[in-house]
Amino acid sequence: MTVISSAARCLGAAVLVLGLTAPASAATAPTAARTEPAAQAGALGHAGRWLTDDQGRVVTVHGVNLVDKKPPYFPAAGGFGEQDARFLAENGFNAVRLGFAWSAVEPQPGVYDDAYVEQIRRTQQLLARYGILSLVDSHQDAFNESVGASWNGFPDWATFADGYPVQPNPGFPQVYFTSPAQNQTWANFWHDHAAPDGVGVQEHYAAMWAHVAQRFADQPSVLGYDLINEPWPGWDYPTCFPDGCPAFERGVLAPFEAKAMEAIRGVDRRHLLFYEPSLTNDFGTPDFVPNPTGDPDAGLSFHDYCFGPVDTCVTNGLERAAADGAVGVVTEFGATTDAARLTRLTDRFDENTASWMFWSLAQDQTPGHPQEPPTGPNLMDPAIVRPYPQAVAGTPQQWRYDATTGTFTLGYSTRRADSGAPFAAGARTEVFLPQSLFPDGYRVESRGATVVSAPGARLLQLTADPGQDTVQVTVTRP
Repeated sequence: MTVISSAARCLGAAVLVLGLTAPASAATAPTAARTEPAAQAGALGHAGRWLTDDQGRVVTVHGVNLVDKKPPYFPAAGGFGEQDARFLAENGFNAVRLGFAWSAVEPQPGVYDDAYVEQIRRTQQLLARYGILSLVDSHQDAFNESVGASWNGFPDWATFADGYPVQPNPGFPQVYFTSPAQNQTWANFWHDHAAPDGVGVQEHYAAMWAHVAQRFADQPSVLGYDLINEPWPGWDYPTCFPDGCPAFERGVLAPFEAKAMEAIRGVDRRHLLFYEPSLTNDFGTPDFVPNPTGDPDAGLSFHDYCFGPVDTCVTNGLERAAADGAVGVVTEFGATTDAARLTRLTDRFDENTASWMFWSLAQDQTPGHPQEPPTGPNLMDPAIVRPYPQAVAGTPQQWRYDATTGTFTLGYSTRRADSGAPFAAGARTEVFLPQSLFPDGYRVESRGATVVSAPGARLLQLTADPGQDTVQVTVTRP
């Protein structure tokens, strides 16, 4: 979601006064068939709410979004390259939400552009060389330009407005709430309208995902697949405010995402599958979308554009994920250069020991703010660069960074998150310490662990002392 201010997000609270007339609610169709899967090696898994690596260590990601919304819709064409990947890694970003456009993958029904998919894969492999995970993301914002979007995330041939007018269209994101054509298009999508070849658009979407996932199935540095960015309920959206839309999320959205999950599992059995709730949850309404298939390797991708004095987005998302035994990741937040707000948000994520991925204004597509080149410095903000535990040989209990004093604290149990058993001797916990925040080095005080990295290393490494159940680490500026 690419909103330029919290004021724009307040549209969600005022949406009920718009009074659009809604057709009947959407229906669903059967799931797509499986095909033979590819081999897997080294992909991340999870233990309940925690991401885990192949050693069983708890992994935390600090990442950015990388979505190029200008044709031909891939990052290299927008200028993203080697120096940008290096820049992100040097600033501690170990994940990227790597967006692609369905319209570019499948320009005609059943016709795939493999050269385009290869461009996305090349960026994923470039990121991997710098130790950066990729969450491969099917991205859209307001569906298609013909119904008020600022770019064609979804294809023309899957867009059915039935003659409804686009106007009133104040631009993205307000178009969701005002445009009859926008809402009728989503209604037809949820009804699984037949594409020009007679196959339902949802079946095309699931098959497209299988085609894409097949190209990434053998890549260990793929974090997973984000099934759809910010699905919109269509005409039913007024029912989502203020208490969420359980009927839509459980009865319409989850069965749709199940189709994509089943299709991906036909070619990739291991990588995590991240399902999303309705776009309305970005504003803080409760999440009701369940794990669509009960897949044990599933995650909830949710966004935080909450406004007001209480930010419910983080707790809503993490609690919803925990209820279904899934891992939860904040895959979008920000869309602002307000350093104080960004610090408050990242502090809150730390309080909830949450992984996150930032959305920069450089990727905005709101009126009067055209997209800037998706290069390294444009994708981050200095306010979000902070120390954090990238891998914990144990189970995190808390971590915190005090920007005023430059103090970072970390506490963790030495027990594995997946089994509660102790780690083998020598298992390493790794904490990233940014050069920009510790330019003159740092001091470490640890109870229960020994520092094994070189003095001043950007990646602080510790091993638990024999017989210790917990570890406490404090890092300060000299």
